[in-house]
Amino acid sequence: MPEEAILKFPYVREVVRDPISKEVGEACRPIIPVRLIHENISCRFLGLIDSGADECTFPGAIAEFLGHNLTRGKARVFTGIGGAVVSYLHQTDLEISGIRFRTNIYYSNEWNKMGFGLLGQAGFFTHFKVTLDHKNKEALLIRNR
Repeated sequence: MPEEAILKFPYVREVVRDPISKEVGEACRPIIPVRLIHENISCRFLGLIDSGADECTFPGAIAEFLGHNLTRGKARVFTGIGGAVVSYLHQTDLEISGIRFRTNIYYSNEWNKMGFGLLGQAGFFTHFKVTLDHKNKEALLIRNR
């Protein structure tokens, strides 16, 4: 049996500002490059590996760029710290380091200012065994077969 390829991605260092104290600091996050594909159109973007996210979510502008009719997708309201966001489900191919698979992604124009999408439990973790190695600041992915 051939060995499984392990994909390794270094954490991304980001400058962050505390919204209350306005102090500037640094955060290291498991943000990886992804390619979203629909029919013959593709877009490179970033995805935050988020074990706390139930689903994969990306900005609505990406859905529109890929040719999805955003509001024709099945609507779902996500609630969280920032309030309620209406999003729309579209099947989209996701490619990570040459590994491509079709998955469900929720898109919303309310997320258009975000610099990355969320790679969540359904749609991402279902395709990979994920290890987030905070000590060494790297994310390890092994494709589920």
